[in-house]
Amino acid sequence: MKKSLIAAALAPVLAATLAPAAVMAQAAPAAAASPTAGAKVYDAEGNDVGTIETVQGDVVTVNTGTARAGLPKSAFVARDKGLTIGMTKSQLEAAVQGAQAKTGEALAAALVADAPIKSSDGVVLGTVSKVEGDNVTVALQSGSAVALKKNTIGLGADGALAIGVTAAQFNASVQGATGGATGK
Repeated sequence: MKKSLIAAALAPVLAATLAPAAVMAQAAPAAAASPTAGAKVYDAEGNDVGTIETVQGDVVTVNTGTARAGLPKSAFVARDKGLTIGMTKSQLEAAVQGAQAKTGEALAAALVADAPIKSSDGVVLGTVSKVEGDNVTVALQSGSAVALKKNTIGLGADGALAIGVTAAQFNASVQGATGGATGK
């Protein structure tokens, strides 16, 4: 969920900074990139950017050691040294920090009483009933309430509040925590 937000926030930055990769690709032949977990990632000058953590669909998660960014597969070209992107490590980290700040601001604005909270599979689990410090009380569809930490809530692709588990996983967790009494 957060990965897709960061990838979406990075899209304008990537569009502007990947142009040097396209120029570089014209200057010397580049092979089609096939990112895989564990592969090293380099910038156009051959300097280390980070390592690929995961590849899920078209999103490739790069870990710089300081930041994690979801990049589209099209951002990578295969060069002699390895997978290359058109951003330096510091540019990528700065873009991630900027995206996280924007996401944090948007999340704070959305985290208000009566706002629905969805599961990762789009099911409305309940609504925010109270936000207090780092805790969010959620009134569930079943009539009961649960307390969640703010850092477990993010924004889904549709801009709605969401958590990173499916409805089934969430309900199983709530049942386990309440001894099976969820009101269903």
